[in-house]
Amino acid sequence: MSIRENLEKEKWLMVLSLLVAVLLWLFTAGERDGQIALTVPLEYGNLSPDLAIVNHPPAQVEVTVAGPRILLLKLRMERMEIPLDLSGAREGSTIFGGLERFVRLDRELRVTGLSPAVVEVKTAAARLPQGK
Repeated sequence: MSIRENLEKEKWLMVLSLLVAVLLWLFTAGERDGQIALTVPLEYGNLSPDLAIVNHPPAQVEVTVAGPRILLLKLRMERMEIPLDLSGAREGSTIFGGLERFVRLDRELRVTGLSPAVVEVKTAAARLPQGK
């Protein structure tokens, strides 16, 4: 029996071996921890119409996330944003700290870094156009 005939005869064994190898890779990749850095946009909302933002708060933050690599791969494909509610803002400064609690993650993932860690939004009375 030639090698070619033997290979054709044992194709099912090659397919099974490949399937087992892929399953083992998925299992080990999912078990190992990793870390990624993501750029997450900040969404400023609910600002009273009689107020205006007078400083230039950041449009995004850098979030570092750790956990199983398979979940990190999935996370990379998701669209994330951090909503910041300005409905209670008054004239002056509003400071947002602890932004990591606004990052929605699977239970097995955790935020290990965030920059900037604090966002300050300065507001003042909005100027109405002349004649109104």
